[in-house]
Amino acid sequence: MKTTKKYALTGAMTLALLTASTASWAKELVAFSQAGMENEWRVMDTKDMEKTFKDAGYDFVWTNANSDPAKQISDIEDLLARQPALLIVAPIEYEPLAPVPDMATKANVPLIVVDRALPGEPGKGKWLALLTTNFVDTGELVAKDVVKGLTEKNGAPKGNLLHITGNKGASPVVDEQKGLDNVLSNYPDIKFVASCDGLYSREPGRKCVEDLFQAFPKGKIDGIVFDSDDMMIGGIQAIKAAGRNELLGYLWGKDGTVDGLQAMIKGDARFSVQTPPFFGEKALEVFKLFKAGKPIDPKIQYVPKEIFQRDTDKNRARLPLRIQELKAMGVGCC
Repeated sequence: MKTTKKYALTGAMTLALLTASTASWAKELVAFSQAGMENEWRVMDTKDMEKTFKDAGYDFVWTNANSDPAKQISDIEDLLARQPALLIVAPIEYEPLAPVPDMATKANVPLIVVDRALPGEPGKGKWLALLTTNFVDTGELVAKDVVKGLTEKNGAPKGNLLHITGNKGASPVVDEQKGLDNVLSNYPDIKFVASCDGLYSREPGRKCVEDLFQAFPKGKIDGIVFDSDDMMIGGIQAIKAAGRNELLGYLWGKDGTVDGLQAMIKGDARFSVQTPPFFGEKALEVFKLFKAGKPIDPKIQYVPKEIFQRDTDKNRARLPLRIQELKAMGVGCC
């Protein structure tokens, strides 16, 4: 009897030790809800996030919302049910994803939002930080070059523009429009005469330009602003197919993709501004601060960006160098 009790105690202790050891070996799970994978920017954003956290020793899972806000909410519900150590969300749109911070708080899961903003205040509840690009500033940079370009073209800051936007309702679209308006409100003779939602993708961008040309024949518009280089490349296809070459050289893009930069080298496009997709390292830094019990400041953090122009010899010389840099990294954008 005494021997049996001794072995029983030893077995229980061994089980407890094994359980504790297994728990210490288990990797924490980081979950990422991606808005979609419709362009290379999203692909690189996802790859960067996955590599960063896996290299840091975490398990990593991600979902693709396919640009559907309802699906993204469902994806997030499923991810939260797994009780990850961290939830990262790249939201599709602003208002439809408004419940997300409360969902994370109720599930007691720390949240980091990347790329696009959500309603609410980072730092409240379980929402640790917003990591994004200053899209108001981006819009202002585009608008300043629009003023310069149309002045060169028309002898004064005047002209009619088409605007091919990204997903309407998404925070970058809203904020970039604010930036455009901040500058162009000082130039009443520069007007956006029509817009179309190009969904941040090449084919919808091409279709938007093709459709708008029906209402705006040659001589009615002076240039086109695109909220992404992908849409701009689609737009260039429509321009050339329609023989509207008078618009080439007066196209403004965003993201600094290889294709966008090549279009600038050819003289088809005039301007692009970088929108980096690499939020992994910043997200990891924020999560480490949270785990260490240290303050996260500021709660909204912006990634740096570069402007690409073709207005000077120096700026034109930078374009092929940037393409080489992107190709060396094995990426095609940003």
